[in-house]
Amino acid sequence: MKGWKKFLAVSCSHGHLADAKATKAVLEFKRRWKPDLTLHLGDAIDLAAFRAGAMKSPDSSDRAASIQEDFRAGINFLHLLQPNVFFIGNHEHRAYEHQYSPNAILAHCATSCLADIHQLCKDIKAEIVQYDIVKGWREFGGTLFGHGWMFNENAVRDHVEMMRKPVVIGHLHRVDRAAGRSVGAPIGWTIGCLANVDSMHYARRNRSVTRWQHGIAWGEYNGRNCIVNVLSPTADGEWRFPV
Repeated sequence: MKGWKKFLAVSCSHGHLADAKATKAVLEFKRRWKPDLTLHLGDAIDLAAFRAGAMKSPDSSDRAASIQEDFRAGINFLHLLQPNVFFIGNHEHRAYEHQYSPNAILAHCATSCLADIHQLCKDIKAEIVQYDIVKGWREFGGTLFGHGWMFNENAVRDHVEMMRKPVVIGHLHRVDRAAGRSVGAPIGWTIGCLANVDSMHYARRNRSVTRWQHGIAWGEYNGRNCIVNVLSPTADGEWRFPV
């Protein structure tokens, strides 16, 4: 095992919508696994009130979602997780989109949110990776880790083929594995979420929700290779740790 290092990766905890049992499992697994590298692949904060649909509709319940509560929960989990790398997801990116809004109140709120994210990452010495489909990746052992951008049934395969390398993403909230239609058949993974799915009301009419499940990615990597495993709870919600 000389030259190999251990990693842990999670995604999509969604602030105040995080599932308490799932986040507890992550922290316990990290305690047991003792990874050299911990990654949060993004959407640590939900920011439902910043959602475009919520802002357009005066009747959307997401307009009343507490940004303060959401941020406190998201920041607290990041503080407990202590990731080495934090990827900005599409949900955090909502704050970046609104920081220059002509609505002064909205711009101030977005700017304050971003300041908190950057301060926390500075405090825990975590690198921030911006939400960029080309530059928003980090490579470990020849495998690219990122939040994820495409959202369809073939999204895992499409990410692999776009990057022409093995990839590990969050974003889709499901656990899935697919090979790219490329020489060497590079493999892509999506690693599930840590959110309480029943609480994500804005997605409850989408059939894709039926595939959402909790997951933790873990494994080992060296200069050329990366071994990826995904741990999910049993059908009755029990987390059985391999270590």
